[in-house]
Amino acid sequence: MNYLSTHKQESIPFPIFNQKNFSEFSQDSKLIGHLNQEMLHLNHKCSYKWINSPKSEWTLENDIKMLVITWNMHGMIPGYSLKRLFNIEQIHHDLIVIGTQECSRSIAVSLLCESKGSWEVKLQEELGKNYVKLQSSTLNAMHLIVFAHVLLVPKIKNGNPYTLSQGFMGIVGNKGGIAISVNINDKIFLFANSHLESGQNAEAKRQTQFSKLETHFENEVFSSHKNVPYDYLIWTGDFNSRIDQKITAQTIRNHSDFFGWLSNDQMYQSRNNSLNYQSYFYEGMILFPPTYKLLENQNQWAVGNDFRIPGWCDRILFKENQKSKTISSTQGINENTPSSIKLQNYDANFDILGSDHRPVFAQFTVSCL
Repeated sequence: MNYLSTHKQESIPFPIFNQKNFSEFSQDSKLIGHLNQEMLHLNHKCSYKWINSPKSEWTLENDIKMLVITWNMHGMIPGYSLKRLFNIEQIHHDLIVIGTQECSRSIAVSLLCESKGSWEVKLQEELGKNYVKLQSSTLNAMHLIVFAHVLLVPKIKNGNPYTLSQGFMGIVGNKGGIAISVNINDKIFLFANSHLESGQNAEAKRQTQFSKLETHFENEVFSSHKNVPYDYLIWTGDFNSRIDQKITAQTIRNHSDFFGWLSNDQMYQSRNNSLNYQSYFYEGMILFPPTYKLLENQNQWAVGNDFRIPGWCDRILFKENQKSKTISSTQGINENTPSSIKLQNYDANFDILGSDHRPVFAQFTVSCL
């Protein structure tokens, strides 16, 4: 199956990143050649669903269309338009969720001033008058914000923010997570954003951080929504996942092995462990180059003195609450996808420069019946 050609059809759902799909895609010679060239030259062109689709008033019979973005901004606010990130004039989304790390200022400066007011103003200007801010949450250099289209706003209530610091002594917020819960037509959406421990050999610590964040946010939601658990959890973040492989600056310049690198992605390996913190989360199949570490203002690998082994650091995970479902502990990454939240697209936007990361986005449809 050639994914790149067949997925252009709107009716085909986006594949989940699991062992079955990895095996299938990694044997597609045409796809391998295409992705190897994209990774070598970093000339990836993303695609969005629902471009120029008719806009209509949201009703209970229609699924919510949701755009979710994660981006490590490397301490800046872009001075250019983000039109190519949101595509507001071409695509109608009912919800837009933006999780950022190292937002507006560096982590060090954010310890003294963590306000993200300028960033929120820019986002509102980019999205326009048809989108309303529901809630935002900030911790140090992390920021999470949820916007809703005005047609959906009457069905939304009880927006709540949450934070958990996991930096020095569990007090400093340079690492940790933030979250927001909202009730949409009596379905509780929980959105989380995290910036986990960096380093090639820190995957075990990242697992522990993630597990503690998930438990904390689940308990907070349960308490703030009168002992009702969430229905959907969508998690953005710089997970700092690295590739467990010896990769040098010379390797990057002359050799590209997309599926070889992806098979050694630490998050993928971790989720295949059924006892792991992420084993019940889903992620779309990754078909874009690593989003870190690149030059800030051009799509080239950073191969100078600040060289780092590349990584798919920037990710979006999701799941439905399993309170009413039984899943075998031997499944690892489940072959069955959630029934009410459906991933429609998963990609990275290499047109958005200014940081040493590139933003990753996902498009979902979600039932609120």
